[in-house]
Amino acid sequence: MSIDIIGLKRQNASMEPISDDPKQNAILTSAWDAFANYGFRKTSMDDIARGAGMSRPALYLYYKNKEDIFRSLSQFHYDLAASNVAEALGGQGPVEDVLAAAFMAQYDKIVEAMMSSPHGAELMDTGFKACADIAEIGENRFAVLYGEWLESAAQTGRVRLLGDAMQMALTMTGALKGLKMTAPDYPEFQARVRMLARLIARGLSIG
Repeated sequence: MSIDIIGLKRQNASMEPISDDPKQNAILTSAWDAFANYGFRKTSMDDIARGAGMSRPALYLYYKNKEDIFRSLSQFHYDLAASNVAEALGGQGPVEDVLAAAFMAQYDKIVEAMMSSPHGAELMDTGFKACADIAEIGENRFAVLYGEWLESAAQTGRVRLLGDAMQMALTMTGALKGLKMTAPDYPEFQARVRMLARLIARGLSIG
């Protein structure tokens, strides 16, 4: 599945561009297409440069290796997802719908493409090895967003807290991470996410 980095940014007007340099954006789009189609190990810097319409020496002016590019993609995913989660949590519909939207926003089109790719398992493994620090910070950002939403919703009487808001938020993000790791494909992941949102919403319901 091809991912248009520019197109993803345009889906959320509040998201800052990755770079003002269109060549850098072309590199990241080309890199993701190559990773999804060939896997991380078989993708070469030549593949990425060719897809970006530049020479290999020019590519090295931006990134030192493909691990560096993969880290850039990971950071982009977390930045975009955090922005999308915050937007979804601002919704005024039923709690179950708000949570389902936020949970799905946490796993944007890049993750959908990763789970749909025949090389998805390898790409996830690469993420664990190359981007653990980025993932830890990103997951903590999600927890903070959910924790703040829980506190605010409790203050307005929209939900009831079952304990400390941050502990609840960490439990929610941990459950979501588990679903991502165990779902066999993206449609099943979506179904399980909706079920998780329903279960949490029932637990938070007033009365």
